[in-house]
Amino acid sequence: MPRSPDELLVVVRDTDPDVLDADGLDAYQSSLAELRSWLDARQVRATRRQRRLAAEGRAGDPRSSLSDRGRQSSKDARAADEREQTCTAMPGFEDALGDGQISAGHVDAVTAATKHLDDAERSEFISCAGDLLDSARHTGVDAFGRECRDLARSIRARHNATAEVDELERQRAQSKITRWVDPTTGMHKTLIEADPVTDRQLWAAIQTSRARLRRREQHAGSRRTGWDRLTVDALIDATTNPASHDSGGIVVHIDLDSLTGVRHEDTLCETDSGVDLPIETVRRMACDTDLIPIVLDGRGVVLDEGRAKRLATREQRLALQAMHTTCAEPGCSVTIDDCRIHHLEPWATGGRTDLDRMVPLCETHHHQVHEGGWNLTITPDRTATWTRPDGTTHWTGTLLDRRPAA
Repeated sequence: MPRSPDELLVVVRDTDPDVLDADGLDAYQSSLAELRSWLDARQVRATRRQRRLAAEGRAGDPRSSLSDRGRQSSKDARAADEREQTCTAMPGFEDALGDGQISAGHVDAVTAATKHLDDAERSEFISCAGDLLDSARHTGVDAFGRECRDLARSIRARHNATAEVDELERQRAQSKITRWVDPTTGMHKTLIEADPVTDRQLWAAIQTSRARLRRREQHAGSRRTGWDRLTVDALIDATTNPASHDSGGIVVHIDLDSLTGVRHEDTLCETDSGVDLPIETVRRMACDTDLIPIVLDGRGVVLDEGRAKRLATREQRLALQAMHTTCAEPGCSVTIDDCRIHHLEPWATGGRTDLDRMVPLCETHHHQVHEGGWNLTITPDRTATWTRPDGTTHWTGTLLDRRPAA
């Protein structure tokens, strides 16, 4: 039974988070989330009213009001404006938002997925609102966003066989590099906007260089460079050092039926970081590259690495990328590119380097496991249990975050 805003406000106002234990904080966070959802639903209604008054010439446009009176950045104002339009098209989401059953992030995931659909495609997407809402109630924002993107992609493919290729070409044409100097900090900034294929080529080179630079530090016994600075050094190395140009290429995950036949309901065709790619583009790429087959069972667990060498670091990472897109800590969105491959039992103390004993962890959670007193165990089917330093269970569930092809 949803709690009223008054009840939520009392809980939020009268509870001191500084004295709560872990369970109390979890409950407090839930109260904050419910209250925030109710406020976001009210913002939707206010934005809708602002739009109607603006159409009558009796008020300014919603985005200006959200920026000026709502004290929001232009980016947040745009998101709130688009959120109202999504709720108007799918009123069930607005009701669920007001009841605290979903968050604004779920609504924004729908907005992002439908942004490039035409009217007919958007109508078909909206017709699935009931099923999507049921999923949103029980799914985190990131996973729900992937579900929305998968649905939009399948709808576009049915309406236009070349839609994905056209979108990739549009992105390629709009790719650019912008440079400027921050007048406050004096830092020189470079913004690269690239299509998914170009982005993966760039990051494959950076990742290879970063691993090489880290190994060089370890062999020399020198002081460890911070991760951000190391990534900058890797970018320079990848673009200036001829020896670094063999990055091993990019990694694409595609099911065999889609690669050799046609797109189907459960097609999987994406980069190792989870970005969708057109099947036609991947087929073209396959003509000029070596293929390393990685066979997974129905749960998405790697069974066979094909030609990959089991003890080679790159091949182990390839296999892990087939199962994971992010850090293995639940709720962490750091991509596998920026993760370390953690051995459950350290190699130096006799631990095995088999795949079922390895998992990607970001710097923060890698430190949490090694120096922070947390414990992580994993079963062969990739079910993990995170245990806090005090011995209580923090989370148990599957680590697999890549949707396996049927």
